Amino acid sequence: MKRKRRIYAGAGAIVAAVMFAGVSGMLVWSFGAGDHASAPHGRAATAAALPEPRVATNGTEGQTGTGPAAARAESAAGKSAMTLQDTSFQQEHPARIYYRDKVIALMYHEVTPGQKDRQSLDVVKFERQLSLMKESGFQWITMKQYAAFVLHGSPVPPNAVLMTFDDGYESFYEYAYPLLLKYHVPATSFLIVNTVGNPKHAGIPKLDWEQVREMHANGVDFYSHSFDSHRYAPLDAAGKRSKAVLRGPVWNAQLGRKETQGEYAARVRRDLEQANAVLREKLGNTMQVIAFPYGVFSPSLLRICKELDMQVTFTVMPGINRPGGLNGYRLNAGGADNDPESLIALMKMGAVPASNQTKPGSGRSGAKSPAKPPITAKPKTGGMRIAAE
Repeated sequence: MKRKRRIYAGAGAIVAAVMFAGVSGMLVWSFGAGDHASAPHGRAATAAALPEPRVATNGTEGQTGTGPAAARAESAAGKSAMTLQDTSFQQEHPARIYYRDKVIALMYHEVTPGQKDRQSLDVVKFERQLSLMKESGFQWITMKQYAAFVLHGSPVPPNAVLMTFDDGYESFYEYAYPLLLKYHVPATSFLIVNTVGNPKHAGIPKLDWEQVREMHANGVDFYSHSFDSHRYAPLDAAGKRSKAVLRGPVWNAQLGRKETQGEYAARVRRDLEQANAVLREKLGNTMQVIAFPYGVFSPSLLRICKELDMQVTFTVMPGINRPGGLNGYRLNAGGADNDPESLIALMKMGAVPASNQTKPGSGRSGAKSPAKPPITAKPKTGGMRIAAE
């Protein structure tokens, strides 16, 4: 049976927090709440609302004060009265500014106890990452802030980080979400929409809509990873070659031939429109964002996204994002070979490996701008490993 979490905030606690925020007069960095509403809070009010950081266990439930069970219990007791959309607890620290007017987007897949497979990240490593990011002065932002930044050049705090999770695994609710609550980290989950609440769908167990709605109510954003196009398909009858199905025409067994460009475009349009319609109906989404399955895209796919007003898209190519970069870079922060300390060191260099750094004094962060990839390029591995999904 899936465990459910409810967060209750008493009216008295809300009134007290609002009164404190009004007295403190602190300037906060929250520009909005994606498809949510949020209210500003001061640092002290936030600190009082958050549980004290503790070292993660190996995921064993039932241990006093540790692990996902403790985070659920604290939330249910009303100790996390604020949603994840308010990032005001992190203030700018002049001595710890690594980059300005840029955003690093981090990519995760499964977060699980121990090392489930090469694609998953040990929950202990994940908590270590969050702790180091907070200690180092990185500032987590929401998807709405990111979209306003890349679309319109709206300001973001120094050291801005966008947290993203692909595929909508049930383990996100079980292990990642409690830690996001604990460290008060806003995040986005990209759903393969047809797998949500669909136990008949093959693959690793996915979230259900009750879990999604609960997390969404508490500040997690959910956007498209396609309706049901997270797969490869053959290009001919022999099946020796294949392609990610959103990228271009593939073999149609019913027709006994490869799709035409028009048939491909119609199929992709149906998939993306259906995903967005469900997210709008279930969650009230007013903004449309997609992370391409496998990070694979093409000029045709980008044109379709633009026609559907899906201007903000994501690849799995590592780099740092700037205004106008609508097809976003993401740095892989998950996987068996992830080392939290190395990840933080790379982030401090602007997500550019040391071998690619320019000479000191060439810029604020000393980082060379990543080359813009050709839009038909497939993701390459190397450095920080890029996940397969």
